[in-house]
Amino acid sequence: MTKYDVIIIGGGISGLGVAALLSKKGYKAILLEEEPRTGGRSMSFPYRGYVVDVGNHQLASYSTSGIGKIISEVGAHLELKTVKPSLMHYDLDTRKYTRATSRERFGDTVYNDFKALIKAVTSLSKEDINTYHAASAEGWILENFNNDKGLVEFFKKITGFAGQPLEKVSAGAFLETLHDAFTSEATISYPAHNGIQAFSDALEKSIRENGGEVITEIDVKEVKFDGNKVRGISAQKRHPSLIADVEIDAPLVVSTIPLFSLSTLVSKEKIGKELLDKIERIKAENFYYCGFIFGVKASLFDGFTEQFFQWTIERPGMDWHVLMTIPTYMDPELAPKGYHLVFADSHAPLPYGDSSKVKQRQGELLAVLKEVWPNFEDNIDWLHPTLYPNILPLSQKSLTGPYCPGFVVPGLKGLYLAGDSTYLSGSGIGSSIKSAFGCVAQIEKDNLLGNG
Repeated sequence: MTKYDVIIIGGGISGLGVAALLSKKGYKAILLEEEPRTGGRSMSFPYRGYVVDVGNHQLASYSTSGIGKIISEVGAHLELKTVKPSLMHYDLDTRKYTRATSRERFGDTVYNDFKALIKAVTSLSKEDINTYHAASAEGWILENFNNDKGLVEFFKKITGFAGQPLEKVSAGAFLETLHDAFTSEATISYPAHNGIQAFSDALEKSIRENGGEVITEIDVKEVKFDGNKVRGISAQKRHPSLIADVEIDAPLVVSTIPLFSLSTLVSKEKIGKELLDKIERIKAENFYYCGFIFGVKASLFDGFTEQFFQWTIERPGMDWHVLMTIPTYMDPELAPKGYHLVFADSHAPLPYGDSSKVKQRQGELLAVLKEVWPNFEDNIDWLHPTLYPNILPLSQKSLTGPYCPGFVVPGLKGLYLAGDSTYLSGSGIGSSIKSAFGCVAQIEKDNLLGNG
């Protein structure tokens, strides 16, 4: 029977990252994923001749968020296209685009404050940023920019943190996300082929090439312990006519499932009150993020002098805005010839479990789309409402940074954590990758296998 050094539960970006890094370092790693393929929220699937991303994703701050670093360290290959400009704004009245952060859109005072903020943020060190996780992003802005509410409204309109109010967002997460963006060689990149799945596939290929294993369609049921020391997992491998009980032994287990589901694998008594309290704080603020995804005839864009990968739309008085993403602007092969793939998202959180508010928001969003394109319905190939439960972990004050909640379960030897809810920085994929690096660093620091 094969002996493993480490079992990684979950094949999303964080799990793939941990498995790829450890395999490259010589650990005998096995990754277990419940779905038929890896990728998690960074997965793409074929649909009616289109290649559709599960989430509205891109690779933000490639050279500074850790994404570029992990591709290099594990020896993976990923062909990317840089998105320039990274974000535009479409004015419904003038029918013209402006840069999302332009002087023309916000006026001299706010724009000059924004330029000053860039200078201030880029001068901060990582150590400086880590001192702000208990403060709010709004508080930091007001303290450093003369109580200027205009700059707070500015950030509300240029996306980020799923539209959450900046008084709730950690200043540490806010500053780290901006620091990554302002110091990166490119703000946004997108795979040249196969959608966001290309990133997941690159990491999975690296795992296999470096001696690791990946098993899909396997449901992990429990982490097994001898006292407080990990000894492996129990799982079920499912097929339509077969359910096989599986046990795999290893002294290290990394859980990358959503943190609020950890108690399905480990008893609450073992997790302990400190971590459970943090999990409950995250879980208590679950929210929806909703919109539409659709295929349209390319003729829908007739009359638009330019097309862009991503742009925002709003009306004065709206407490949310529309975030449009057109991945076929970067890779036309994601849709049949003569068609585009489009994501239209309502960029603001909605109360979790309140389906009536979701339907109301989707109705409002559809009205905006018909205002942009009066001939919208005549050009639709297909259109589906979308709903993203808990699309981003909540970047609450005192819950962000590398050790809030962190990469270990206090008191348990051999159990580690990764995933974007263990390292909240604002960028979902960036957070996942940073969590992978942090988790692996903790494993090597603890050196439980004695092969550091």
